Amino acid sequence: MVLVLSRLRLAGLLQVLAGWPRRVAAALCLVLAVLSALSSRAVPAPQPRSPVLVTTKPLPPGTVLAVTDLAAVLWPAAIVPAAAVGRLSDAVGHTVGAAMSRGEPLTATRLLDTGISAALAPGQVALTISLAGSDQAAILQAGALIDLYAASADALISGSPSPGGGHRVGAGLRVLAVVPPPADPASGSGGSSLVIAADRATAARFAGRPAGQFLASLVPPS
Repeated sequence: MVLVLSRLRLAGLLQVLAGWPRRVAAALCLVLAVLSALSSRAVPAPQPRSPVLVTTKPLPPGTVLAVTDLAAVLWPAAIVPAAAVGRLSDAVGHTVGAAMSRGEPLTATRLLDTGISAALAPGQVALTISLAGSDQAAILQAGALIDLYAASADALISGSPSPGGGHRVGAGLRVLAVVPPPADPASGSGGSSLVIAADRATAARFAGRPAGQFLASLVPPS
């Protein structure tokens, strides 16, 4: 009787031991699956990046871009500005239409298009003037006709060329381009800029005015 019981116990032990390899393999597979899931969550997928040109130093309006003025960096594609310039060959030799701060991305709207010179009539020159506030540029676009006023302190506070607030320094001037303000408010040039066509006498009157002291009034087409 004792011999029979011993044999039964031995058979049961052998069955348990025979199942261990399968159980160990299943447990290892489960551990590996958990580790794989954790590692896939811990390491996010790399974001696509695009080349962007940024300025290496502050640039005043009218700067003809050189290689040393720009640096190529890789930005996440999701935050690259619209119309960003990514190749030095598309920027070097072009003229900046408005002030730019150090590290600001270069966009096509910052460059004076070569078509501007073609839009000038005989005796005209293209010049850049800064507006007293960015809100004025909202109603302006290339091709518009404007009157420009040299704003007094009262006109700058009100934000519009009210009667007696400033005197007109240019009439019926053609807007060649509207340049948005710098992305960095600390650059000091608060408003938008305009590239306008004017005769040399009018351009000379603008030359003696402080930057950012002009108010624009849209002139309806005749």
